[in-house]
Amino acid sequence: MQDSLDFSIIEHGSHVYEQACLLRDEMLRKPLGLSLFDEDLDAESGFIHVAGLDDEGKLHAYLQFRRVDEKVLKMQQVVVASHLQGRGVGRALVRFSEQHARSEGYREVILHSRQVVMDFYAALGYRKEGDVFVEVKLPHYRHRKEL
Repeated sequence: MQDSLDFSIIEHGSHVYEQACLLRDEMLRKPLGLSLFDEDLDAESGFIHVAGLDDEGKLHAYLQFRRVDEKVLKMQQVVVASHLQGRGVGRALVRFSEQHARSEGYREVILHSRQVVMDFYAALGYRKEGDVFVEVKLPHYRHRKEL
């Protein structure tokens, strides 16, 4: 399935970014009784936004990188539409994103994963660091990977 999505870097505030916000809200915030739109999304203007689009331009997968420093990015807001989960889309999205990060000179990615998806990141080479902590109402772990 992942071969039918085109992964690309998108602009903050674009139509595709707006689609990403809707998907993030639906998949990541509403199940927790929260709304993404209560947050200051202008703060994401300097982030790197990665989208997976079908051949009709509809967004099905998204993640963003926040720059920590000149060599480190923090991956966050990773989401794949529910009907495509378990089909390799998330793996392809992360791999594309890592390749882009390497091409831009970044050497390391850190992230906070929900406890339920720890194995996904471990399979992609991310090392768990430290103890569980609560973020956005759910148990999370820190992970790190050198690119």
